[in-house]
Amino acid sequence: MLKLGTYESWFDGEPIVPGDTLEEVLKNLESYGYQGIQIGARFRDLGWDEIGRAVNASNIRLCIAGGGGGLLAADAEARKAGVEAVKEGLRLAAKLGAVGSINVPIRRPEMAPPSPPKTLYELQEEILIEELKEIAPVAEAEGVMLILEPLNRYESQFIQRLDQAFKVCAAVGSPNIRFMADFFHMNIEEVDLGRAIEATAEYLGYVHLADSHRYQPGSGHLDFRPGLAALKRIGYDGFMTLECKIMGEDKGKALADSAALIRKLWDEV
Repeated sequence: MLKLGTYESWFDGEPIVPGDTLEEVLKNLESYGYQGIQIGARFRDLGWDEIGRAVNASNIRLCIAGGGGGLLAADAEARKAGVEAVKEGLRLAAKLGAVGSINVPIRRPEMAPPSPPKTLYELQEEILIEELKEIAPVAEAEGVMLILEPLNRYESQFIQRLDQAFKVCAAVGSPNIRFMADFFHMNIEEVDLGRAIEATAEYLGYVHLADSHRYQPGSGHLDFRPGLAALKRIGYDGFMTLECKIMGEDKGKALADSAALIRKLWDEV
């Protein structure tokens, strides 16, 4: 069964799923045809314990929990703290029954460029791989994934494409250290969405969906068929979660229409 999720609100707190309380949001989300939720800014202040209680009382699964940053900070102690924060985030994700935690290692470089012949990118990659090797046993023991997120060139100067994330995951060699395919970022960075997915299938662990302009699928001009067809060919059975704003006044109808569209395309490809 195709599993769809969505953020409940955008990063600035703008609601995505209608509802005044988290309980109402979860109930509405199920009626729109979704099975999972990622918590945005609107309900984060409830705390993870309260979020967990609300989700556990519903038919919706919490997709992502935890966090932690600073893995590629300039200061070595800050990097160590970042590793420990990621570990704690994974333990939280396991406690709440989530798929795992998402991590963006760095957006803009903080470390000074090393001396040739090693580049700054190579140095960051080397450090990240060693950190992830330390984190991997925790992810494996807890039965959750740490999911690296490639971002497009306007948001990150480090990992931007699936093959770059795959290289890191393959070097770590853990089934619980994976990366995500985000259709919005891929639309900017990948030559062919389908080929990029198939070439890196072994460590693909999560999917984000958004249309060409970062609104809901079906409201822009992105062709989702090649990417969905590739996911279907590789046997992907994880969540596909909307990470986007909602265009239109009736957000409930827009969410339901997007879910119906993705399911229709999935059946067709």
